Amino acid sequence: MTHRKVDVRSSVASMTYDRLGEDGVKETGPANHRKVIQPGTDEELILHGYKSSACKAFLFYLMTLVSLGMFYLISYWKPHWGLYWKRRKCSLSEADALFLKDSDGQTHVVLVKSETVEAGFPSKYVIFSQCVSSTSIGVQNGASESTHLTEPHHRGVRYFFFQHIKYMWVPEKISFVRVYGYDHSTPISSLLNDFRGFTLQEQMQRQQLYGHNVISVEVKSYGHLLITEILNPFYVFQIASILLWSFDEYYLYATCIFIVSCLSIIVSLYETHKQSQSLHDMVEASNTSTVSVLRSTPDKTTVEVEIITADLVPGDIVVLPSTGCTMPCDAVLISGNAIVNESMLTGESIPVTKTPVTVSEENEIYSVEKHKRHTLFCGTSVIQTRYYGNAQVLAVVVRTGFSTAKGELVRSILYPRPLDFKFYKDAMKFIIFLFFIASIGMSYSVYVYILHKEGFTKTVIRTLDIVTIVVPPSLPAAMTVGTYYAQSRLKKKGIFCISPPRICVSGKTKLVCFDKTGTLTEDGLEVWGVLGIEGSKLGPPIMNVSSIHYTSPLVAALATCHSLTYLNGQLTGDPLDVKMFEATKWELEEPMGDDTQRFDNLIPSLVRPSYTPSSLPLFPSNSSPPPHLPSPPPPPPAPSSVSTPPAHHDTTVSTNYQPAGTTAVMHSVGTHGTGTFSVDDDLAGLQDISLIQQVSLEEASQGSSNYDQVTPTVVKPSNQEMYIDPLDITHIVETPFQVPYEIGIVRQFPFSSSTQRMSVMVRKLGQQHMDLYAKGAPEVIQSLCQPESLPKDLGSVLTQYTVQGFRVIALAHRTLQTKLLWHAAQRIPRDQVECDLTFLGLLILQNMLKPETTPVICKLQYANIRTVMVTGDNMLTAISVARDCGMIGATDRVLVAKVTPPAPDHPPSLIFEPADTPDIIAQPSSSVNCGSVNVEVSNPKYHLAVNGKAWALICQHFQDHIPRIIAHGTVFARMSPDQKTQLVEELQAIDYIVAMCGDGANDCGALKTAHVGISLSEAEASVAAPFTSHTNNIECVPHIVCEGRCALTTNFSVFKYMALYSIIQFVSVLILYSAYTNLSDPQFLYIDLFIVTVLAVFMGYTGPSLELVVQKPLGNLLGAINLLSILSQIFLVILFQVIAYFYLLKQPWFEPNKPTESGKEDNVVSWETATIFYVSSFQYLTLCVTYSPGQPFRKSMFTNVWLTISLFTMTATTLLMLLCPWSWLMDLMQIKHDSNSYLMFRIALLLIAATHFVISLSTEHIIAHNSTLKKCFQWLRCKREPKNRYKTVLRDVDEDPNWPPVGTPLYGY
Repeated sequence: MTHRKVDVRSSVASMTYDRLGEDGVKETGPANHRKVIQPGTDEELILHGYKSSACKAFLFYLMTLVSLGMFYLISYWKPHWGLYWKRRKCSLSEADALFLKDSDGQTHVVLVKSETVEAGFPSKYVIFSQCVSSTSIGVQNGASESTHLTEPHHRGVRYFFFQHIKYMWVPEKISFVRVYGYDHSTPISSLLNDFRGFTLQEQMQRQQLYGHNVISVEVKSYGHLLITEILNPFYVFQIASILLWSFDEYYLYATCIFIVSCLSIIVSLYETHKQSQSLHDMVEASNTSTVSVLRSTPDKTTVEVEIITADLVPGDIVVLPSTGCTMPCDAVLISGNAIVNESMLTGESIPVTKTPVTVSEENEIYSVEKHKRHTLFCGTSVIQTRYYGNAQVLAVVVRTGFSTAKGELVRSILYPRPLDFKFYKDAMKFIIFLFFIASIGMSYSVYVYILHKEGFTKTVIRTLDIVTIVVPPSLPAAMTVGTYYAQSRLKKKGIFCISPPRICVSGKTKLVCFDKTGTLTEDGLEVWGVLGIEGSKLGPPIMNVSSIHYTSPLVAALATCHSLTYLNGQLTGDPLDVKMFEATKWELEEPMGDDTQRFDNLIPSLVRPSYTPSSLPLFPSNSSPPPHLPSPPPPPPAPSSVSTPPAHHDTTVSTNYQPAGTTAVMHSVGTHGTGTFSVDDDLAGLQDISLIQQVSLEEASQGSSNYDQVTPTVVKPSNQEMYIDPLDITHIVETPFQVPYEIGIVRQFPFSSSTQRMSVMVRKLGQQHMDLYAKGAPEVIQSLCQPESLPKDLGSVLTQYTVQGFRVIALAHRTLQTKLLWHAAQRIPRDQVECDLTFLGLLILQNMLKPETTPVICKLQYANIRTVMVTGDNMLTAISVARDCGMIGATDRVLVAKVTPPAPDHPPSLIFEPADTPDIIAQPSSSVNCGSVNVEVSNPKYHLAVNGKAWALICQHFQDHIPRIIAHGTVFARMSPDQKTQLVEELQAIDYIVAMCGDGANDCGALKTAHVGISLSEAEASVAAPFTSHTNNIECVPHIVCEGRCALTTNFSVFKYMALYSIIQFVSVLILYSAYTNLSDPQFLYIDLFIVTVLAVFMGYTGPSLELVVQKPLGNLLGAINLLSILSQIFLVILFQVIAYFYLLKQPWFEPNKPTESGKEDNVVSWETATIFYVSSFQYLTLCVTYSPGQPFRKSMFTNVWLTISLFTMTATTLLMLLCPWSWLMDLMQIKHDSNSYLMFRIALLLIAATHFVISLSTEHIIAHNSTLKKCFQWLRCKREPKNRYKTVLRDVDEDPNWPPVGTPLYGY
């Protein structure tokens, strides 16, 4: 379909809108010029409408012509200025261009596009342009009162793109809105019922709305990059400077700078193109070419067709192949299961099982976060699919292109949030200050040349030359030299940075948040033991889980409550589930065939033990249930008629349901093979001979054919079968027999961080009812259990293990109703079955600290950098780990926040209790007597600990106390990913420079939000974090902080050096202008290229100090200390140049330089030029040493071999020219010389340079390391309050005797 581009803006005032019969809305004039869309979110945009103005455009291009393109350049650098110059304000309904301001305060300009659409396009976006008859009575609000006299002209839409996201004009709202897929405000019922496949026309219309399903990173050509680079203000200034130097006949210098600039451009183009290509390749690597979808045909049938992935649109039904695929979009499963590798997003290589949305959720509104377990994300790999019978695995596309999870990731890389770092703002202010100095120099230059009666051209050239001297073109590049070297050093250590400015920010880090599992502790968990229930209390720990009787519900929970499966012969799933299942020594037996065939049907997983001898009865007559375990359920009634297989066979009976009058086939599964045999038709009435037959019979009775190919997956302890007596089976045969002890997993409710639990519905072979087993966080499982089933010592035992750092998982069980059939089990909401549970016991797992953790924490604390733990784990476990790693001292007190939500009879309350109080976990907040705990916080060193639920209530009812809580908070447990992000934002709000270190799985939001996000994962999602470490421990944190401090110090030093370089040359040139001369071309080249450029490049090569210290580098370029340093060095530079010049004037042999005739070149070979050249050359070398600090943030300057060699070489060369003036060298440099005379004068110049060196070095040392001087500045500035808000908070807390509220609750609102 082709779309004709039209201009629908001009007719907006006379349009009526498709509003289901409502009157149109007329939008005229600039009344609707400004609009805020998506307010209060990160995607907030302020829109201002502008339309073309022929008059203003004509004036703009005229001024561009007159100014030789300067107006165009300014509009290129400042697009919103060009918008003002070429367009006029108008209402948004008429705008052809928009001025945007985002939530970060950044401004943008976008063009509004228009096009026609066909009938059937979503009506809320459509604008109808109509031709109104002259006989119409009138027009009111944009609609004719005689609408039957109007005829449609065309249907149009208006839209614009901003950062790859489309915004459409909605006439009803008189505003632009973001175009969402079906991930916003879409009921689950709609996803289940409303999508059956689009027709080709419907698909094309939606493609016109949503665009192509493409995530592409444009790799711009070298020509385009070259033009963009040349138009950069830095290179424009460089080109203008080169032209100016050429007019002043500095051809050699101009040529060398031109060559250097070209080399710089080539390197920059190569690096830019390389980075774009790398990102493009990363995005394209996971793209697929074709996909199968369902399409509706004209005869109302549905067919499966293969299309290219770029043509996918939200609402399409994707057919997932059984062999797997890479997802080209975000889609919601509506039928079948899928095993997905989401390592691209989470960094976890463990496949996860995605389940379809169900009817039980149809009243919910679809949310990507809430329904993550049903959502297949773009870029993730679907390994295999499971489905019912011959049905297909289907998913509804909800997001495409840059709106997908992967698209958002790529957008965050392409458009990172701006870094608000004071150094760069101060640097721009200082450059403006240099322009002010240049204006003074220009004024003085004009005065001197007018006084000397120089020509107009020479006066203009020399005056403009002052600007290139005072504001050197290389200054912006010099500001980043330290960052570049730091980035290279980090890369060698396996730490990659995608946002180089963040390196400097890391040097000011004041607090580091750490995730726990996988970051501070090892990824893997080991089963330490289990605790069952003995009477009303928990029994002693059982270290060997496999020794527990196989019929125990506790063992059944351990063996079934997981989502494990075999992939390529390997048991795969969550590491915790793997360890838990392996501890039972049961086996997971799946159907024969390869992995693809295995998952061709949706199957119940069956688990069974195999350690005891075969034919073991359920309750042997000579044995009883093992001690310390709950008693097994009562035996089933004896069967009235049974069948006995041959004694030498271990037989599993499994029957596929057959219609009446046919022969059922029974499969005999033994230790040596599989066989089949037939039985009588009476087997058709069998009720309980096997789990599989039960399923088949139930579903057949429901009239369904989807479940008649169910194949069991069996898990059992070893190679031997265990047999039990079945329930009553009648009408078969006369002799009794036994059936295998198997447990079939009917349905799984996957684990999610929001619910902090998972559960499974199972059925034991031979039983008429189903059971539910659940595991999860103890406090969550506790809340779901019947109170009478909870052991009395749960709180104390739980505390006993969690304070030792063990990870504790609670287990529970429920017997479900007999009438709950297989089909109903697939639809029942989990909330209806995850209640009234019976507590079974605790699973104790051990999670060890990584060996690198404690030394790093100690190193950070020694440097006075706060460390905070933010984890989703149990509170007391987190506190224990914090103590073990040194975050919390051995004698430090820990207080846990307890928040009681508001009730009709009392307001919300906040109180802190010691972490070792048992009722912190055992009792709910509402039942705790706050006055019963009397804790004296006599030790000022205390830490606060908050869990996720308390944090949510604090944010809701105690917002004013958040700064106080986070200022002393060390452990934040049971925190969801969103809460982690919120905590980082709150810490930033009180002026902490926050670093966040996590494994990338649940920390991506916090990693992106933090000033310094450090991911230990190689997942694509973690790429959006500024730093990614390929070393999976936290040793990278001090490395980054050290490099940041080094880079910050280096950038400050190089910036000050380049600023002083410009001042030195500025003073030199002004003195020489007064003497009718200037530096020669070779002298300029020697200073700028061989001294300043070489030294500035190698100054940043000095590596970081290996030790973190308490002192932090200065972060304010215009702070009192830095300004005093710069001003004092400027004073010394001027002083010693003036001393040298006046010393020259006092020499009896000196003859002043005379002005040249008009039109002739200046006499640059003079004693004035030589004197200033020698002294200034030594000043450049002196300031390089002065501004090359070593400890505490950098290594010694002498460890920088290249800088040391350069300094030695330049010093030796300058001394050679001063003390041993070889004629050929002096002629080359155009320096006045006399080899046999004036040696004492030369020695005097050397003494002047040496004196400047000593005084300069001493002055910088006194200023930089004098704490008294800093206090004096604070006193002069009348600074009474700390600059950072968190210091004020800490001070207020220390002065408040009632904080924290211990014993007496604090009431909120």
